[in-house]
Amino acid sequence: MVRLYDAHVMHARLRPKSHRFTHAAFACGVDLADWEQIGQGLLLLGGRGSPYQFRDADFLPQAPVFQPESPLATFGEPGQKLADRIRAFCTSQGHPLPEAAHLSLVAMPRAFGKSYNPVVFYLITLEAELYAGIAEVHNTFGERKAWFIPPSSLQTDAQGQKFLQLRTPKNFYVSPFSELDTEFVFTLYAPTERLVMKVDHYEKGELTLISTWTGRQVPLTDLWLTWLTLKAPLLILKVITLIHLHAAWLWLVKKLPFRRKGEDIQSQRNLRHPSPELKRLHD
Repeated sequence: MVRLYDAHVMHARLRPKSHRFTHAAFACGVDLADWEQIGQGLLLLGGRGSPYQFRDADFLPQAPVFQPESPLATFGEPGQKLADRIRAFCTSQGHPLPEAAHLSLVAMPRAFGKSYNPVVFYLITLEAELYAGIAEVHNTFGERKAWFIPPSSLQTDAQGQKFLQLRTPKNFYVSPFSELDTEFVFTLYAPTERLVMKVDHYEKGELTLISTWTGRQVPLTDLWLTWLTLKAPLLILKVITLIHLHAAWLWLVKKLPFRRKGEDIQSQRNLRHPSPELKRLHD
């Protein structure tokens, strides 16, 4: 099953200066068991000629880990499918998945040949109940870092809905306005009729940044994909452009301190596809 979400991304920076924005960025929830049938019967989603596609290689790719720490993350063998890479990663984190575990992802599709997701979520359910997850963050340098969100992170909210929540060290360069030795808090709900994902950022114990990805499920049709294309034209290029425009505003207008990527090499750990600059400075 593939779910289509009419969604919005919201970022709210709280400190040291406030800055908030919201933009449309539709998403899909993809059942990996139906990977080969993505877009079946549609013109706008699916095959090589479609403007929107999901390619296996765009998600949780197998690659060596830069400055690894224990437990060593592994991502399967070359040529394995995404579901196998998810299972390999969970096993490397000390949680081999039961055979009956159900795997899905939440991500933006490749749009007009471009692929970029600031964060991809992988949801693992067991007997129709949320069980565990993975958050894979991708920066604009092409680097990726994945965090396993274990079954012990499962909680229940006031409405009785289950969600996963993990507070974890970041040690990854995402924004020039955030220190590396800080924390992410990932909050994941199982994608059903509503999409609710959240990534918060803590520095020195204080909440400094709130990010949410929320939306409602809409019919997966060419008509809806056309409407969402009008709402969020050139989806991936739009996201990348907005990242750089807001960074320029924070630096040039709001005068936030700018941290360069090469200033703290040792704090950038457990990532894949390190940038040439990072490899050069490390070596």
